[in-house]
Amino acid sequence: MEPTIAIDDVPFDERLNDFYSPSVSLNRLRPRPDAAAVPADLLLRALEPPPVKVRHIPLVDLLRKPYRELSGD
Repeated sequence: MEPTIAIDDVPFDERLNDFYSPSVSLNRLRPRPDAAAVPADLLLRALEPPPVKVRHIPLVDLLRKPYRELSGD
């Protein structure tokens, strides 16, 4: 027969710091920039356009207007 180990029962809310302790103080974290500051069609500008056409119109030309409408431009 194996020996029994005595373990103290501690409430879960008192153990939360045992599981997660940030390495940086939460007060030092900076807020992320506003998503509205990034142009909605940034992906279309940054990436090489795919060689895809829809009814002989390049896909990037079809997507440009809907992307800009997302940001209200």
